[in-house]
Formats: sequence, C-alpha cells, structure tokens
Amino acid sequence: MSAGGEITREARPESLAGLLDFLDAAIAGADLDAVTASDVRLAAEEVCSNVIAHAYPDGRHGTVTVRFRREGGAVVVTVEDTGIPFDPAIAPRPPLGDDWEARALGGLGWHLVRQVMDEVRHEARPGGGNRVTLIKRSS
Repeated sequence: MSAGGEITREARPESLAGLLDFLDAAIAGADLDAVTASDVRLAAEEVCSNVIAHAYPDGRHGTVTVRFRREGGAVVVTVEDTGIPFDPAIAPRPPLGDDWEARALGGLGWHLVRQVMDEVRHEARPGGGNRVTLIKRSS
C-alpha cells in the first residue's frame, strides 16, 4: 500500500503551520503507530524550521517543498529548497555532556533528527538548493 502527497509553500515563518497541518494529515492517513508518527513529525518539523530559518538569508525569497509517502514498511519524507547549500552531516554535534543549565539554547535539532530517524540523506539539488530525505521504518 502506498500513501502520499506533496505541499509547497514560501519558506517563511507563517508557512510553518500549513506545512505541519499537511504532515499531520499525511501521518494520520498513513496508519502509523504513535512512536513512529511522533518521530516522523518531530524530524520533519525540525528540517522545515531549519529551511525557513536558514536557507534564504539576507531577505532572499524561496520555497520549501515537503513530500510524504508510505511504501511498505517505511515512511519517507523529503524536504526540498532552492536556498543556500547546507549538508546536515557537517552540523556540529551538541555537547551532550554539558550541564543543561550552562548550555546555550539551540543546537540539538539535527542531533534529534538523526536519533529518531533510521536514515537521513542530503543531496545538493541541481541548480542549487538542498534535498533532505528522512526515512523511518515502521512495524
């Protein structure tokens, strides 16, 4: 069985709610267990938030496209932009051993994405931009 869909919005903070509504509906329609659903939502939200916050600096405008599909035992979410190149593999690992009260805010996003997803892939898009593919295997 295959379920899926796609949404494209401007990469602006006010677009995040619509992107998350799309994800919530897609996840609900995919008949996922609660843990898998939560993990997919968390990871996809983090990637979309990063695109909105960082892919289009200095007032540039662009889009974010989210694709969702379930095929067999896996959920695949793809997030694409045409913004500045960024490979999440180079995102610094957070200092998890530090006292939480002494830590600066932020910096945990990509760590969380890597922890909750089975695979995280990045590709530079031809002509510029990024494609991040998140894969979660479900039972």
